[in-house]
Amino acid sequence: MMKMKTIYYLLLFVLGCGLMSCYDDKSTYDTKEIPNVELDLNGVSETQYVAYLGKLHIDIPVKKNGIPDHPDLEYKWEIELSSSAELREVLSNERVLDTIAAMPILASGYTLTLEVTDKASSLKYYSVFSLVVESQFGEGIIVAHSRDGVTSDLSLIMDKDITKGFAGTEKIQYDDIFTSKGEPLEDWIDQVAYTVSGATWSTYQNILWMAGRNGLFRADCRDYSFLETGKIIPFVTETYTSGHFYLAPQTTILVMNNQVYQHLRQNDAIFIKPEVVSDLGGLQSNYVDNRVVAAATGDGTHSSGSSIWYDSQVGRFGRFNGAFSQNKCSLYSSSENDDNFPFDPSAVAGKEAVAGGFMNSSSLVMVLKDKVSGEYSIYTFFTKNQDYTLVNPTPSYLYSVPAAIKDLLDRSVSICFSTVDPIMYVATAREIHAVRLNIDGSLASSLKYTAAAGENITILKFYTQGRYNVNSEDFDSDTESLLTLPLNTKAVMMATQASDSEGYVYLIPQKDPGTGNLDEEKQVKYDGFGKISDITAQGR
Repeated sequence: MMKMKTIYYLLLFVLGCGLMSCYDDKSTYDTKEIPNVELDLNGVSETQYVAYLGKLHIDIPVKKNGIPDHPDLEYKWEIELSSSAELREVLSNERVLDTIAAMPILASGYTLTLEVTDKASSLKYYSVFSLVVESQFGEGIIVAHSRDGVTSDLSLIMDKDITKGFAGTEKIQYDDIFTSKGEPLEDWIDQVAYTVSGATWSTYQNILWMAGRNGLFRADCRDYSFLETGKIIPFVTETYTSGHFYLAPQTTILVMNNQVYQHLRQNDAIFIKPEVVSDLGGLQSNYVDNRVVAAATGDGTHSSGSSIWYDSQVGRFGRFNGAFSQNKCSLYSSSENDDNFPFDPSAVAGKEAVAGGFMNSSSLVMVLKDKVSGEYSIYTFFTKNQDYTLVNPTPSYLYSVPAAIKDLLDRSVSICFSTVDPIMYVATAREIHAVRLNIDGSLASSLKYTAAAGENITILKFYTQGRYNVNSEDFDSDTESLLTLPLNTKAVMMATQASDSEGYVYLIPQKDPGTGNLDEEKQVKYDGFGKISDITAQGR
């Protein structure tokens, strides 16, 4: 079809020149033979497909009078980026188009034109294509890292056990995404979080939140273009300090300046500060100690956005009651305490928050440290009752931490929780230990992993597939197939550093369900990173 189009254009041109030649024959002007310039489009598709930031390569042989690459010929590859604005860009002046597709993703296709000019005759020849730019980025592990120790960039790991539909045999790692686009991020990224945003199912976007030291960023996961960066926190009244994100169904919670903000998917780009608590003699507080929140994930929680934190200003637990609750933020009051509770959530004074998470499909967990004695306690809250009905977080267990586990917590660099088992993983600089929270109120720990020589552990996270972690049932009709990636909720992600410029990411599968055992023999190591500041599982 493309060959026919090109020939058609040339025939019209030849016909016009032929008529002019007939007229000229009756005059005294010289006549010249039109040179034979051929564009060979055999095997070249009229529609070209390319991955965003992938290599765009089109090789069209061109001859003049049977001579390939004739010195009389000049070339221009031009793309129409916007027909309404008449915005065009020259991609190359070589016969063979060989460039990186950095134009925005467009399923409907751009108009791409090859213009061949014969300098001897000033005649021009054209071939026109439709260029469809597709996203090359899928599910995987996002790595926020820095190569200069000052500014950060992102890399994406895609592999057979963490990327749906991945058919390759090689691990794919897209390095320095922003730099490769010519849009370096002039900030250090402290934390990244994947979620879904949009008012309706048809408008959902896969997005990545990034908390920098100087502000917040929001990127579209199709091409990592920045979205509405200036409107993310329009209601903040204090000087910005680095934020931290927590995912809950239908809601993303941002802790910034130790205060709670919420992003509803219907709000799109905006984080809103929920109402403050003012039931304690006029004291207003929704203060989150050390930015630590325990948030229910999407695993079976449906529309519940249950989350808790420790408010060290008043010595009480606070809670976020869900996306559609009228009273979103509240502190536990003494009137809510029940004699059957293992602890009074409204009377927990003198502590500081160490870690928080969602465990065993139904429990929120908070690890607190006494500011005076240095002793640790672990507080758990049910999010479901015995009939598996969703409830506001209700005190369930209180664990006293023995000396051996206290030593682990004192030396810990990262703590995470299994969303499917009563297991807390504690990483020190060189080891990973599994601490089991037993229903009799006791704790048991055992060594599960030792880091490679010369590497120190910096980050440990329980691996849950990105869309699964924000409740896949809300977004996908193919829930079962979505949840069948081999390592979903069956592995931990770990970042290590051999030096400030040499970082690694590991995916370590579990074995023997319920034990916290890690299968070192089946671990996968990804290298080539700088100083890693955070890792997260990205959905599709």
